Amino acid sequence: MTELFDQKNLQPLYVQVAEKIKQEIDKGTYPAGSKLPSENQLVEVLEVSRVTVRKALQQLTELGYIFSEKGKGSFVKPNKLRHDFLSMSGFAKEAAGSGLEAQNIVDDFQVMPASDLVAEKLNIQQGEPVNFARRLRLIEDQVVSYEEFYIPRVLLPNLTKEDLEGSKFEYLSRHGIEMVKTQQKLIPSLPDTDAQRLLAADKLEPILINQSQNFCEERQVYEYSIVYYKSSLYDFEITARI
Repeated sequence: MTELFDQKNLQPLYVQVAEKIKQEIDKGTYPAGSKLPSENQLVEVLEVSRVTVRKALQQLTELGYIFSEKGKGSFVKPNKLRHDFLSMSGFAKEAAGSGLEAQNIVDDFQVMPASDLVAEKLNIQQGEPVNFARRLRLIEDQVVSYEEFYIPRVLLPNLTKEDLEGSKFEYLSRHGIEMVKTQQKLIPSLPDTDAQRLLAADKLEPILINQSQNFCEERQVYEYSIVYYKSSLYDFEITARI
């Protein structure tokens, strides 16, 4: 047995190896979301067999410390985000509540005529101009979800791509738009090619799609949005208020 591990320890060697890797994760040597050394590297550094390394990684996977992606390796599981579907707070506050720092990247922004579907969702005429944007939501440089939304141009005639780099909720509030009601539809799904690319998700990895109509008055919709969540990175909940 290698001198890195206690020969008198009654625990199997793979358990000791798993504990050693876990200690390095807890110390921050391998931070949340980072890639672990390859099996070959772990074999060399820890001076144990490949079988032992694989069993140790399997145990860490079962305990929820790491996850693997086919052809890419093993990664430290990031802290899960908590998302309350009835919350009126934005992504940044939601991430802060989980002790994480959020970032928005505007992947696309344009003014376009409303399609049949968008016009129906926004209660406007087909062809009316709408602001369209796609924003990637990142935690520690990893895309955890992304949103696509449509807002009538008449409500925000001066909206720009740069305005959306920050908090959308705060921008809307500054322009007198406050959410008073939301209607949401949740759709479990497998990712299409866009979702696979943007979320770095395997084609068989489940995602959750949230379609919502957001109201600034009881009958006035100001936004139609679709959010795509990488399910493995979220804890979803609903808080009912009476």
